[in-house]
Amino acid sequence: MALPQPERRMDLIEIAWRVRSPRGGTTTTCALYRVPGRGVEVRSYHGDEDGLLGSHRVVDIRTARQLAEEWHEGMIAKGFIDAGE
Repeated sequence: MALPQPERRMDLIEIAWRVRSPRGGTTTTCALYRVPGRGVEVRSYHGDEDGLLGSHRVVDIRTARQLAEEWHEGMIAKGFIDAGE
């Protein structure tokens, strides 16, 4: 019998960006989180945090911001529109 895994604690550092489809609808968000151990996790989610699209752990906040910007550029290239705050 497997032991239950402890809940993974993440602390929000900042919201990097929010975009939406040109047709409207749910907002896609990218946020940076402090996670246990070393590093920062960059997470992108559709709607609320349960709609996780992807995540990647990096070594520091500078690298996390660079990755978030690359993801943002990719979303804009696909036709998404900045949603602001």
